[in-house]
This record gives sequence, C-alpha cells and structure tokens, in this order.
Amino acid sequence: MPAQADSDEPLDGIDAVETDAGPPRAGKTGAIKSQKDGGADRRDPERRCIATMQRRPHSEMIRFVLSPEGQVTPDVAARLPGRGGWVTATREAVDQAASRGAFARAFKRQVKVPADLGAQTEMLLVRRCMDMLGMARRSGNLVVGFEQVREAIRDVRPGCLITASDGSEDQRGKVLGLAKAIYGPDLDAEAETAGNSRLPPVAECFSGSELGMALGRDRVIHACLKLGPIAHAWMGELGRLSGFRRVWLPGWQPVSSSGTGSRDEKLI
Repeated sequence: MPAQADSDEPLDGIDAVETDAGPPRAGKTGAIKSQKDGGADRRDPERRCIATMQRRPHSEMIRFVLSPEGQVTPDVAARLPGRGGWVTATREAVDQAASRGAFARAFKRQVKVPADLGAQTEMLLVRRCMDMLGMARRSGNLVVGFEQVREAIRDVRPGCLITASDGSEDQRGKVLGLAKAIYGPDLDAEAETAGNSRLPPVAECFSGSELGMALGRDRVIHACLKLGPIAHAWMGELGRLSGFRRVWLPGWQPVSSSGTGSRDEKLI
C-alpha cells in the first residue's frame, strides 16, 4: 500500500528542492556530454536531484510526476504532463527520495509513494530498452544470431554487443574472443578492467526470453547494434538502467568521456 508523506516533512536541513514546469521539449533529453571538450551538452540540461541535491544532466536522471490521485509515478521518457521532480538514476537515490519525504517536499503537497517505486522504475527502464531494440531491428540497425553477429563483427566494429544472461558460455566465449582478437588487446581473462575504448561494450542484463519477446522470436541469445545514433541512444538508456541492475559484462563496460567505467562496477 502506498505510503503518504506530508509536504512539511524535514529533509535533513535542506531548504528547498525543485521541480520543473512540465516535460522537456522534444530533443532536450538523451544527449550525452560533448566528447570534444568534456563540457555539458546544451541539449542535455542539468537538474538538481531532489534526493541528493546534486546537479546532473537529464540523461543521468529519472523524472517523476504525480498522478491525478497524487501518486508518485516514474516518467522514464520525460513526456508526462505536469510538474516533474528529478532523481539520480539509481535505486539508492529513488529509495532515498521516497524514505526522506523528498517527493512531498518537491511537489509541496501530500503524496502517495508506492512501496515498490524502485522496482517500478527499473521495469519501465527495461521496457524502454526493449522497445528501442525492436525499433533498431525494424530499421535494420540490429543483427541477430550467432553466425550473423560473428560476421558483423568481422565486417565493422559494433556499437554494442548483446548476449543473453542465460546463454551458452561456449558460444559467448567465441563471440567475445573474435571481438577481442579484432578490436582489443589480449586481456587476461581473469583481469576485469573498467572498460576499453577499442572493445565494443557488451550488455548481458536480459534473458534470452526477454530479448526474444522484444524481437518477435522465442529466444534471442546473440545480437549486436550497428555503430551509430541508435546504439548511442540505447547505451544511454542502459546507463540509467545500470543504476538498478548489473548491465555490462565485467571487463566490457563502455568507457565514458572522462575515461572512467560505468556505474555497473558498484553493482558487481
């Protein structure tokens, strides 16, 4: 049963938290910081997290709105009408916002916070990732199948490799071995690095059935996204999801523009 929070609940001495006036205009979300100068991309404005009070770009946060009944609702696409409060895209931050009365304080009214708000947010992020994969397949930007993926790797560096979490270790090793031989150094199999800029990142956070459902098949074990805007956008969504579950295969995380690995390392 949702818990209620009064708008005058204390937030450990913090004087004010902010909400937006409505969803961002089209094209304002999903952009990544410029890799040329390391600065913030104007298409990815920052907001203050109502839980941590730290400023982050939209692409690293989750927007929340209130339903007509006053229930806190995740708006992972940042499109729902009404005022929105932004929270850092991690389960810890969402739980903190719920437990410390941050939503009530941000919206300046009593709110209902679902007990499973973190789980709801995770599932909506998963659905968004699955929908994007379906769009990539329909646009010809996704390759599916063991032999097809290996052929694609030989042809050009993939934007992102996808391997089912319950797939064959032998087949996975053959796919990754080929990618490593072509695009990366001969890394020690037991030495997990924070990421390698030459190796394609590898996502292993979905089961074969989940991938199959998104792509119109019974099961999908191996897939790869072609390098380009769609792969870039999908990895941005996986970056948000990585605050709720482990997303990347250890040692195959994407490297950020600052040269650090993903937040997945905290979940391993």
